[in-house]
Amino acid sequence: MARSVSGKVMPPHLRPAIPDEVAEIVGYLQEVLRYCAPDRAGHGWARMCMYRASDAMDAVGHLAGLIAAQLERVGEDRAVIQHMLRADQECLRTAVAVPLTGERGTERDLRLMPEWLHLRVQGSVTRVVLRLSVPLRHCRGEPDRKWPVRCLFALSEAMDELGRLIGTIAALHANVMDQEMLGHYQHLFQQRSRTELPGEDDRAQLAGLLGLPYENPSSVWYFSARAKATRPAGSSWSGMPEATVAMALTMLGDAFHGQRWERSDGNPQEYVRTAALACLHGLTAVGRDDEGPPLYWLSEDERRSALAVAAVLAGRTRDDRWR
Repeated sequence: MARSVSGKVMPPHLRPAIPDEVAEIVGYLQEVLRYCAPDRAGHGWARMCMYRASDAMDAVGHLAGLIAAQLERVGEDRAVIQHMLRADQECLRTAVAVPLTGERGTERDLRLMPEWLHLRVQGSVTRVVLRLSVPLRHCRGEPDRKWPVRCLFALSEAMDELGRLIGTIAALHANVMDQEMLGHYQHLFQQRSRTELPGEDDRAQLAGLLGLPYENPSSVWYFSARAKATRPAGSSWSGMPEATVAMALTMLGDAFHGQRWERSDGNPQEYVRTAALACLHGLTAVGRDDEGPPLYWLSEDERRSALAVAAVLAGRTRDDRWR
């Protein structure tokens, strides 16, 4: 950025919204992983994976839109904002799915998720989770004049990763689902292009965080942002669900920050994928409210790793250093 109009740290008024948004996205990603489990065979894994991956993609877009609205407010040039959003190379969801070469399956064949796609889902979720750690890192107020570009690049990459994953699932089902059904499962009605950011919802959310008057005070985005902004100091990071999510992803991101965690083929290193999945499954174990065996759909090794993460998170949330 030529003029550095955004300041050297993320503004304090943005910080209450970041953990909330990330926690929502993580919830969708956990559902995507859950619908990959073998026991979901015959229960619409493709439909639910597309539903929840689309919800995650759109939620990431709202987080990117909020940061874009902040840049717009302080006078950043629109062309610069669009460049940070990588708007010229976005991967949008589409109902026009081209069948995958050599992967023509029938509805019966696709009752179970193919193993190669299962690995692809895990790799995509890993990449998205590590990208989400970037805005959380800057949410801590660490000085970095490039915080806007780092956050928006990471969020844009996360959106495109999800867009490609959804496109792959749709293409695999191009022979067994019509375009109307594929479009419905991808929630195309709620999709926003990054070329449209920031939008009115983003400006409403920013106004709510700042406590500024807004032309439509009944806006859901304005109302929810006011609630976040008026929450007691520090409460969003202690004693609430998003606190644990933010803590887990921050620790995960810090562990691999500055490392080349992708292989030459673009897939995450195995140890990185294992750590990211253990993080998400561990959060599932911490947040569960049922009496059944935790994470019963995982392998023994996966469950052991997830429960180890859950134990660490449970201990950290009781530690005053994280309050």
